[in-house]
Amino acid sequence: MEQSDSTAKSLTPAEFLTPQRLASLSANQQKYAAAILDDVLRVRKTVDMAQGDWTPQQVAATLAALPTMVDQPHLYFVAVVPVLSAYFKAQKLSNLKALDAALKAARPDLVEKHAAAADEQEAYEGVVALVEQWVQAMTDQPDVANLSAADQQNFITIVHTTAELMITGKGKQPKDWDVQTLSEIMFGPFTHLLDENDRVPALFNLVPFALTTLFAYLADQQELPAATALQDWVSEHHTALVTMYDPKLESFFEDLTTAMQAQNIDADDAKAVDAFTQDYLRAHPTTSRELFTTDRQLTHKKHIKQIKYSQKKRRKHRRR
Repeated sequence: MEQSDSTAKSLTPAEFLTPQRLASLSANQQKYAAAILDDVLRVRKTVDMAQGDWTPQQVAATLAALPTMVDQPHLYFVAVVPVLSAYFKAQKLSNLKALDAALKAARPDLVEKHAAAADEQEAYEGVVALVEQWVQAMTDQPDVANLSAADQQNFITIVHTTAELMITGKGKQPKDWDVQTLSEIMFGPFTHLLDENDRVPALFNLVPFALTTLFAYLADQQELPAATALQDWVSEHHTALVTMYDPKLESFFEDLTTAMQAQNIDADDAKAVDAFTQDYLRAHPTTSRELFTTDRQLTHKKHIKQIKYSQKKRRKHRRR
């Protein structure tokens, strides 16, 4: 006997996923079917689209939100539309044709955007694995092996953060590393990418040593043509590197950036940024005096214009 519309519409994921219905799905779809239905119904409620029967608008809104609310591999997202199509068909909904059209329209973004994110994460993991090989080789060197356990951890953090910013953040392999790019990351996003508990003098005191060790290692591997220029830059900027984290300056630049954004100042317009900064300092004379009593110059910091660097699953690198 066929189910009535009212019975069919009340199907739960468990009631839908019978052996007979599973048999009509591919192996990959079967693997993720239960998770997909549970996730989709949960996301539907979260986006406030769980009123009445499914509509094309609910399908579009739910599937648009799905990738932001679940952490699943690419093959999961490939299976979403076929599983939902079978689920809707089993419920004999009167607007099935419209729902299928909505599913078909949502599929490219659902699959392709997640594929791009998956590819990006895979590429990042490849960079991590490469840098871990470098770290392992360098920690076998006597001058690194003789560091305390805490300093070895700081060394690892510095190397990973620098290399990941250069390769993933700036898109440059060691053969293309140069002084300008190094300066941009060290006096820019480097400190912001560190965990708060890593922003301590002991770590920054090791920055010149860690950088020169990294550059020497890559030069020995014939991978860093600009090694000498980069090492010379580190030597010239030793004081700025070991003192580049200052809570007062961090707070100042955060406040300045917020003020700039409120006034819609273009961060890429150097003249506009300079003019706004001067006006800001004149409007905050106490802050200005405090900043200029330090032994560093504001020009050492470039927080206003930072490269885009955001990873969904950036690793915390700890010595094992």
